[in-house]
Amino acid sequence: MEDFDFNNFSWLIGQWEGIQGNGIYHEEWSADGENKLTGKAYFISKGELSNPEKLSIVCGEDGVCYIADVSHNTGPVSFRMTKSNDTLFVFENPEHDFPQKITYEKISENELTAIIEGDSKGRSKKISFHLKKIY
Repeated sequence: MEDFDFNNFSWLIGQWEGIQGNGIYHEEWSADGENKLTGKAYFISKGELSNPEKLSIVCGEDGVCYIADVSHNTGPVSFRMTKSNDTLFVFENPEHDFPQKITYEKISENELTAIIEGDSKGRSKKISFHLKKIY
């Protein structure tokens, strides 16, 4: 990962949405300097915004990390990048309760799939988000 080009994340920049359950999942990313993307995510259901998350992808001394700051955790949780290519990024944290793995895959210029997965209370769990670029 030492020769990773942070520009490989540029396709992620923008606003993304998709139907999830009985609402809409929204995620947006922007560049924040040379080695950082900042983002946010939330659900919209019946006009109400819920489950807000502050997100970032940072290139630092420990490599490339995905950091999620969500209300139900005591603080931000970091996931280290374990795999990458031009259209795929995988971040993992085996110590986290759920998820332990986060994957982003570019399907086309305006479509991506984000997957969170791992063990939750002793059971394997996987949630896929099929998102289209809206801006």
